[in-house]
This record gives sequence, structure tokens and C-alpha cells, in this order.
Amino acid sequence: MDNLHDKEINDEVLFRFFRGDSTSDEAKKIRDWIALGKDNEDRYNALHDLYDAYLLSAPIKIIEKHDAPAAPDGKRKTLRAVTTAFSAIAAAVALVLVTANSVRDKIMDKVSGTYTTVKVPDGHRMDFTLADGTTVQLNSGATLSYPVLFSDKSRTVRLSGEAYFNVTHNEDCPFIVNTFAYNIEVLGTKFSVDADEESGSFSAVLAEGSIRLADASDPSRSIVMQPDQKASIADGRIVLENRPAELETQWTKGIIDISNTGFEKLVRRLEKAYGVKIIVQREEMPEIHCTSGKVRISDGIEHALSILSQLSDFTYVKDDKTGDIYIR
Repeated sequence: MDNLHDKEINDEVLFRFFRGDSTSDEAKKIRDWIALGKDNEDRYNALHDLYDAYLLSAPIKIIEKHDAPAAPDGKRKTLRAVTTAFSAIAAAVALVLVTANSVRDKIMDKVSGTYTTVKVPDGHRMDFTLADGTTVQLNSGATLSYPVLFSDKSRTVRLSGEAYFNVTHNEDCPFIVNTFAYNIEVLGTKFSVDADEESGSFSAVLAEGSIRLADASDPSRSIVMQPDQKASIADGRIVLENRPAELETQWTKGIIDISNTGFEKLVRRLEKAYGVKIIVQREEMPEIHCTSGKVRISDGIEHALSILSQLSDFTYVKDDKTGDIYIR
């Protein structure tokens, strides 16, 4: 292994290094490989942990039961004794690798089945990257549960609230977003989902690629979406409409779209975006007359309400002590 390249440093090479069977030159090249970046260091540490875990339970007697070869009384006997000893060691080495791989597989299965949950507080947004390289933007109030490490069969997460996904392509391992209403399956694409179980509302907007929506209670009921289509629930069924994805995902840029949106839904958006409580002190909800419009979150809640009040017939008062806003 005089020319040890990055691709040659596989599990077997590293396990041999852990056993102390590498030459000084190989050991130096492995150390140089580790120094190339954190990914290599993390891989090295993970495999070393697996090797240590194996040593705690490995059948050491398999190695110990092979006695040292008897003193040679001829070249043929010496060769046979050495061959026997090396065969025993080779068998033990192979068992180390097989057992270590088995331990690794078990650990991988356990890790991929362990979910982490992140909830974004109202008034905030969060961007992060999943283990497979998929990027996720979570809107205010959204909750996402995801495994620390995906399995090699599927990449499944669960969402409550609004999120924008840019999924890393992997045709052998579909990416699935589970929600209370519909499950979304993709291979690699960009799309936005808003799943609010409390209000019973659900919508999905596709920016690139294609996605399949399957009813969570009846997976046989499904539809396939194309770019610039929006799917939403109406009267208990899913409805498709053509809608530019850019308009439906403006929240990722800190903008609230107020066009053709009911007042009650706007109030809910404002509460999440600004982390405030809005109390409507009216018997009937105000009507918003706006076919096209938007407000920038960074301009503040009072600026947003000022714009909305010009498009409707309400006034508002803010309680300086609690921060609550009253619509009258």
C-alpha cells in the first residue's frame, strides 16, 4: 500500500490500523488522511468506537486457543507451523471485521430509528441541513422530527407547520415527509409544505421536480404534482391548482403574502411570524380586500397591522405590558 489514496482508506484498512498491523508508512498516510478534514476524522472516530465495542465482547479465545507452533526440527515442519499460525490469525482477523461490521449495522439501525425533534419558537425561523445534505427552512412555530442518521432504505421525517425542503437526490432512497393529512414522497426536489393539524389546513407547493401526495389514512389515494402547482384541502379532498411557487414561498425571504387570504388566517400568520398574541374583540372577523399584496416581517408587527387596517375596517390597540394586540 505504498500509494494509499483517500478511496483506499476503507473500513478494512482502518481496522487493520487499530489492530497495530499497519506499517509505519501506512500509519503516517492514515494520519495524513485524518488531517485532511473533519469528515475523515469523524469517520475514523466512529469506526474506532465500533472496534472498541467489538473488543468488549469479542471471542478472544479464538485467538488465544491457537498455541505457538512447536520448535521446528526441519524446514517443512517450520513452514507448516508458520502457515497454521497465520491461518489462525487470518481467521481471527476476518471474524473481527465481520463482527465489527455487524456491530456497525446494528448501531446504524438503532441510530436511524432514533428521532430528534426541533421546534421553532414563534417570531423566529430556522435553517439547517439534515444528514443526507437535504436543507430545510422551518417557518415560525414549525416542528420537525428527523433521525440523526437516515437508513439506507428511506429518509423519513415528520412535519407540523410550514417548511421548505431542498432534497438531495437519491433514487435508491426516497425522502418522505409525514404530516397529519398527507405524506409526501420525493427523490430529489424543492417544495414547501404547510401542515397545521390544529386548524385542519394542509397545502403543498412544488418548485422543482415532482412529488407524490398520499392520504395519510388511505395511501392508495394519491396524486402526483408538477412544478408550480399547489395542492390544498377543500371539503375533505385534495385540490390542485396552478400557482407560481415563488409567490407561495415568499416566507422563506421574510415576506408574508396577504393576497386573497382570510383575516383569521392572516392573524395566525402574524402571531407566528412576530411571536405575539392577537385577540379579535369583534363578533365577526374583518374582511380583507386585497387581491395582491405583501408585508415584510422585518418592518414590524405594527407596520403590518397599519397596512391591513387600510385594507379593512378594523382598528387595533397594543398592550405595552403584555405585548398582546387587540383587534376592534
